[in-house]
Amino acid sequence: MKKEILFFVCLVLSHTALSCDVCGCGAFNSTHGLGTLAQGNRTSIGLNYQYRLYKSEHPKVFGNGIEHSTDYFQRLDVLGQLRLSKRWQLQLSLPIGFNKHVADDTTSQKNGLGDPTLMVNFFLFNKQDSLQTRLFRWIVGAGVKSPVGKFTHPNDVDLYLYPGTGTFDAVFQNSFFFQKKRWSLLQTSQYILRGENKYKYIPGSLFSASLFGQYKFRTWGIYAGTQYSWSGVDYLNRKAISSSPTQGRVLTGIIGASVQFNSWVIQGNYHIPIAQNLGDGNSHQKTAFSISLNYFFN
Repeated sequence: MKKEILFFVCLVLSHTALSCDVCGCGAFNSTHGLGTLAQGNRTSIGLNYQYRLYKSEHPKVFGNGIEHSTDYFQRLDVLGQLRLSKRWQLQLSLPIGFNKHVADDTTSQKNGLGDPTLMVNFFLFNKQDSLQTRLFRWIVGAGVKSPVGKFTHPNDVDLYLYPGTGTFDAVFQNSFFFQKKRWSLLQTSQYILRGENKYKYIPGSLFSASLFGQYKFRTWGIYAGTQYSWSGVDYLNRKAISSSPTQGRVLTGIIGASVQFNSWVIQGNYHIPIAQNLGDGNSHQKTAFSISLNYFFN
């Protein structure tokens, strides 16, 4: 049973790490929050690499014609979770971003440390039958994202490439996990309420929800599911910015696999866009995947 839970822990670790801060042309500006990554209250450390590519097209600001651009967002997260007690758990995510924008005649790139997130999770419900063939868990969590990464003025054309936002954000999360023998089902949701930075700028709030199913073999498992992400409008001087390129929503299908060796688990997944409306329809998510490596101490 412990090994079967370990697979789903890593599934959520990778999934939530890929829940970006914006749905549109930018991504990974600040920390995503960890989501409900612990389906077992265990101490662990890990690394998660994620990659996203967006294609955009819009009328040129000067002259006629259409301008095309490509945005590359790469992120490496150092992840940790600490068991505090039977029902309490502490989680930390420290992101490093590598972001690039390539237009018809210009290229911009911003790299660096992002905004870390610290979460506290509470296990509301944790029940397992006597034969250890069925398990149900309900976990809730709350935390804060702190402004550590470099950020810039909201009028900067490279605003969404910077690894930080300069805001304190509140993060709320919830997850349900059910397992019966080799089959598992997981539902997670997360909401990030944005703060205001020194430039009177408030990035759009974020919401994401996902549903996964997994089948576990002896030392490996396969899973599939769907994820919905929504990003609200940005605000400057408490006034909505209607043309915000990060506003939008996307629905993706996700497939992946996990392999376990003793206390080590490596896992990867790939996102397939199903429906999207990003940046007023000018931006389209083309590629997204994630690879993670985790070690569990207990």
